[in-house]
Amino acid sequence: MGDTQAIPVDGRFVARLIETQAPQWAHLPLRPVPSSGTDNAIFRLGDSLAVRVPRRSSAVALLSKEMDWLPHLRSLPLEVPMPRFRGRATLGIPFDFGVVDWIEGEIAAPRNVADWSSAARTLADFLKALHEKDTGGAPRAGACNSRRGVALRDLSGVTVPALDAVADEVDLHRARALWDRACAAPMPCPPVWLHGDLKADNLIVRDGALRGVIDWGLSAVGDPAADYAAAWSWIDPSARADFRDRVCPDDADWQRARGWALYGAVIALSYYRGGRNEALCRQSRQTLSRLGLLL
Repeated sequence: MGDTQAIPVDGRFVARLIETQAPQWAHLPLRPVPSSGTDNAIFRLGDSLAVRVPRRSSAVALLSKEMDWLPHLRSLPLEVPMPRFRGRATLGIPFDFGVVDWIEGEIAAPRNVADWSSAARTLADFLKALHEKDTGGAPRAGACNSRRGVALRDLSGVTVPALDAVADEVDLHRARALWDRACAAPMPCPPVWLHGDLKADNLIVRDGALRGVIDWGLSAVGDPAADYAAAWSWIDPSARADFRDRVCPDDADWQRARGWALYGAVIALSYYRGGRNEALCRQSRQTLSRLGLLL
């Protein structure tokens, strides 16, 4: 997770983009949306729209891919932001930006979820429907989505050093054994659509119930276990069995899901700890604790 060129996006710049490229919305109030995400700056435009602009060079291709494929993901059981306008800008480097639907609600932090059993089943139903979407011509997991959904063994070169980097917080013997088992678990065939980043900030609840899934920059066609990792990274442990019973993964899927949860947690923790992103570090430590790996 190396550093990339920053794109100095601010509200005045985004307002000019709307004024010059989408003037039909120039009269609407524009305000920044706080987020722990690192790829995109988000601005709410009026009551029903949002503007997404990459804020580092590595996110440029991710946002372009998201705008390409979001229309293909209509009619899922949860709300997905549909593109309403796509523009082009330059700020050091050229990039696409998008105006999409604003999904009303709150991020799916634990305090905002009223019924974890219901939320777990709802997410499982959503993933089953996502897996049924046609994959013809779709981007394959790899460089296009930060490798979410590739074969886990292909990630050992970054995962093992990340584990070593957080050895003061993680039981290395148990973590490496879990990783080895996950890498050995066979992959499904054929691959399916996956979201790639099912964390609380990318899940929306209203009135305590799960209603929407946002930020599709890491979506692609690959290993569904990358999304099943939410059983440790997001779903409360009390509802993990509800999720598994509903989504019906086989034992190999479930083992790889544990590997994906480990991967996401140690990569983020090793990179962001030391004050670089405390919110993501807290999430990562919680995942490692749920996996039984935190010292």
